[in-house]
Amino acid sequence: MESTFKEVLLEIGYSNIIDNGRELRTRPIYRDSSNYTSLSIDKKTGHFKDFGGDIRGSFEELVKLSLGLKTVGEAQKWLSGKYVFATVKAEKPKIKQPRKLNLEDLQTIENDHSYWLDRGVSVETLEVFQGGVMKEGRFKNRYVFPIFNHKKELVGISGRDLQTSPNSMRPKWKHIGDKSKWKYPLQINSSLIFDSKEVIIIESIGDALALWDCGCRNMVVSFGLDISVELLNLFIKYDLNKIIISFNNDLDNNAGNRAAEKAKKKLLKYFDTSQISVKLPTKNDFGEMSKPEIKEWLKKT
Repeated sequence: MESTFKEVLLEIGYSNIIDNGRELRTRPIYRDSSNYTSLSIDKKTGHFKDFGGDIRGSFEELVKLSLGLKTVGEAQKWLSGKYVFATVKAEKPKIKQPRKLNLEDLQTIENDHSYWLDRGVSVETLEVFQGGVMKEGRFKNRYVFPIFNHKKELVGISGRDLQTSPNSMRPKWKHIGDKSKWKYPLQINSSLIFDSKEVIIIESIGDALALWDCGCRNMVVSFGLDISVELLNLFIKYDLNKIIISFNNDLDNNAGNRAAEKAKKKLLKYFDTSQISVKLPTKNDFGEMSKPEIKEWLKKT
């Protein structure tokens, strides 16, 4: 009888496993974390992504990490004596076209900025980013931001969960669209980056709001801990003179710190050392910093 990856996870010691359609979501047990959506496991292949720890790999590698084994071979041996999985045939790669969404997806947005106003973001900034609260549909009770391409076509939506409970099972951010193709917020600051020849790479839209409110407009959001091919091509096209990597300053697991150095190595293949620097926020992210703290940080960049 074929086994499921969820069965294995439960035996290893995982709990509160969320079935999220094509993937399982849970909290990694091999490192300190209170986020029950940080670890994603593909239900067909078992491949995992640990977003908070910037780790990914096969299911055997996840078993190795979780059980504290020394090698993947030990994990394979442990699995072979207990579980039988269906063989997944490799699919031919598909040519993906950027997905364009219907503007009707934004029709239920309400002009409610209270979530961000409570965090010190100004109304003027929020109006520039065109955000609002979705009251219905798959983004219900999220503050959403539309993502447009250079043709002003809607290619994505990013939504921040408004449930403030630390034990919430909902992901903090939810996206639709191919975020690896996004160049955000170039819909409002493309010319600013091109003219200044400088850019700051940040992880989330929350960081962008905080920086914009302090007069810093030349930023791009990576939506994770890597620099996409689209962003890399953009930097080369714009012939930038200065690139500052400012991922989150994760004091608990150093994920953002490690990812920043990894991103720097990638950029060094195309830019000189003098053009690239890593300057993390003085707190976990720019959203946690006060305006005076951000302005002081900007002086040193």
